[in-house]
Amino acid sequence: MAEEDLEQTPPPETPVETPPAAGKESIYILKERYTIDFSSPMVWLDTNGAKAYKVEDKINDKRELFALVCNNVTSPRSSLLPYLKSIDHQSIMKLVEYGVISYPVENSRNMALIYETPLGGRVIDSAGAYCLKNQPEKFKTVLLSLLSAVEVLRSYGITHRAIRADNVYYRDENREHIVLGDCIASFPAYHQPAAAETIESLMAQKDGRGNGSDKNDIYAVGALMLQLYLGHGLLEELTETEMLRLKLKKGSYQTLLDADKTSAYYASIFRGLLNDIEENRWTYTHTYSFVEGKQVNITQSSVERPKKALTVNGEKVYNLTDVAYTLLQNPEEGYEQLKAGKITDWIKNGLENEKLNAQVDKLLHTNGENTANRELLISKLCIILAPNLPIKYKNLWLFPGGIPKAIFHAVKSGESLNSFYELFNTDLIKAWYQEQTSVRAPANASEFKAYISRKDMGYGIDRIMYDFDEDLPCISPLLGDEFVNSAPRILRALDHTYATGKVTSMPYDKNIMAYLRCKMGKKIDGILTDLNTGREALQASAILRLYTDMQNKYGPAQLPNLAKWLVSACMLIIKSYHNVKYQKYLERELLKVHKNGKLYEITAIIEDEEARQKDSIDYANALKNANLMISEKNNLVNNTAKWDEEAKSVAMRFASVLAVLTMITSFVLNLFFWILK
Repeated sequence: MAEEDLEQTPPPETPVETPPAAGKESIYILKERYTIDFSSPMVWLDTNGAKAYKVEDKINDKRELFALVCNNVTSPRSSLLPYLKSIDHQSIMKLVEYGVISYPVENSRNMALIYETPLGGRVIDSAGAYCLKNQPEKFKTVLLSLLSAVEVLRSYGITHRAIRADNVYYRDENREHIVLGDCIASFPAYHQPAAAETIESLMAQKDGRGNGSDKNDIYAVGALMLQLYLGHGLLEELTETEMLRLKLKKGSYQTLLDADKTSAYYASIFRGLLNDIEENRWTYTHTYSFVEGKQVNITQSSVERPKKALTVNGEKVYNLTDVAYTLLQNPEEGYEQLKAGKITDWIKNGLENEKLNAQVDKLLHTNGENTANRELLISKLCIILAPNLPIKYKNLWLFPGGIPKAIFHAVKSGESLNSFYELFNTDLIKAWYQEQTSVRAPANASEFKAYISRKDMGYGIDRIMYDFDEDLPCISPLLGDEFVNSAPRILRALDHTYATGKVTSMPYDKNIMAYLRCKMGKKIDGILTDLNTGREALQASAILRLYTDMQNKYGPAQLPNLAKWLVSACMLIIKSYHNVKYQKYLERELLKVHKNGKLYEITAIIEDEEARQKDSIDYANALKNANLMISEKNNLVNNTAKWDEEAKSVAMRFASVLAVLTMITSFVLNLFFWILK
C-alpha cells in the first residue's frame, strides 16, 4: 500500500465558517474589517462581469471603498492578486483587500475585490466633457499616465487587458486625474470592445485570448486615447468580425479614425501606439520622447509587400496575416490551392521568400500525403505563414496561453470538450511554440498528449487546465457553488456540500484529484496510486489519509459533515479486517468520534498499524491452524482406507495359510486312515 507521511497532530481550534443564508444577509464582513453592503449596489462601478457594492471600513469609516464581486463563470485572475495589492500608482485603481465571500444574491461563494472608490466617476459619464482634442496638455498628461501604469504593471509581470473607455475613472472629485479600473475580476480581454484589441487578439475567441503582453495594453491605450481625443465611441455599431476585416484591409489607425481627422502631431502618436506590427508599436519611452519634442528611435520591422496578390474565396489578399486568416476561414479551398502549388508559387514569386518557401515545402513533404485532415494541414501552414496568429482547429480559435481558460469556460457553460481533446492529440500547440521568438512553451507542454491519454485519477484534461493556469479555481460538481482557488479550501467546500445531504458519492473525483495534484505536487502520487487500484477499501483508506493530512496542515479544525460521510466510507476499510469482533469494535469507536469532525481521530482508529499487523498475524495463525486440522483430518481419512487394505491383505494371506494347513491336515488324516487299513 502506497503511504503518505501523515501528521496525526490536531490543527489549532478555529471556528467553522458558515456561509450566510441567501436572502437573509445583506452584509458580509471580509477579514473582520470590511463590511460589504449588498443592499447598496454601485452600478456605475460594475465592470468585467463583476457587481459593485458599497464597503465600509470598520477601522477608518472615512475611506471611500467599494467591492467588486466576481462572476464565477469567468473566474478572476487570482494568481495576480498579491502583486496588484502591493502596487501603489496614481493611475492604477488601488486594490485594498480581497477574499472569498458568501454572496447571497447568487447563493454562492465568490471572490470579492475591495478597491478605493474613484471619486470623480467614470470618464465616459462626464457628458462629453472628456474630449481632449483641444486640451493638448491634458492629453499629454493622461497619455503618459496611462502608459506609465502599463509600464509599472509590466514590471510586475502583469498585463491589464481591460483598458477601455468604460473602465477608466476620475480618481478625484475635481476630475483632474484619470485612473485605470479593475483588471483582475475576469478573463483577460474577455470584455474588451473590438476597437481596443489588436488584429491577432480579435481573431481569437474571447475566452482564449490569454494574458497577452504589454504590447496589447499599449494598443488599448492608443485606442482609448483616440476615443478621448475624438470625444465619441469608435465604430461601436460594428460587429467584431466587421471590425477585424476593416483592420485587416485598412489598418487599425485608419479603421478607428474612420471619417475623423487629426493633426500630424496626434496622427504620429496614434499611428505609433496602434501600429499593427507589434515590433514597431511605440512604448512609454518612445511616446515620452515624442511628446517632449525628441526624436523617436525605433528600428522599423518591414512588412513584405508581395508583387502579386493571392486570390482566396474570390478575394485578393496580399500580406501574410491577411492570407493566413483567409485560408483559415476557407480550409478546403486553401488545401486545393496548396496541392495545386498556387500558395508556394505566391510565396516564391510574389513574396520572393525562399526561407518561407522551404518551410512550406518541408510541411508538404511531411504531411502532404495525409488527406484525412485537410483543416489540420492548413492550420499548420498558417502557423508557418503568420506565427503571431492564434491556433485555429475546427471551431476553436485561441492562443495556447488561453486554452486552460477556454476549457474552464466550456465546462462552466456546459459545452462539449471534444474539440479540445482532438486539439491536444495533434501537434499544433508544439508547432505554434516552435515558431515563436519571444514566447516559451510551458515546462510540461510536451506532456499534453500523455495527460489526455491517461484516464486515471490526477490526469486527463482537468490536469492540463489546472497545471497550466494558476488562476483557475477547482470546479468539481462535488464543490457546489463554492469558489475554491486553493487546496485548503477543498475540505471546507466538501464539508458544506455534504451538509446538504444531496451528495451520496465518495468525496472525491477526477477533477478534485487533478487540482490537488497540481497544487500539492508529487507528494500525493502515492495517494493517487492507491486511488487508481480499483480496490474500494484501499481507495477509501487513501482519501481518508489525504484529507487527514490536509486538515492537519490547513484546517479547519472541525469538519463534522465530511467526517460523517468518511465514517460511512470507512465501512469498506473495516470489512478488510478479518476479526469480526474487532470490526464491531471499530464501528463503535467511529460512532464516538465522528461528531467531533476531526479526521485524525478517525484515521487513528482505522489506520492503526499495530492493530492491522495483529489482525494479519492472528488471521495467518488461524489460517495455519485451520490448514493443520484439515491436514490431520485428511490424514485420518487416508489412513483408515490404508488400514482396510492391509486388513484385506492379511485376511487373504491368513486364508491362504489356513487353506494350506487344511489341505495338509486332510492329507495326513487320509494317509493315517490308509495305513490303518
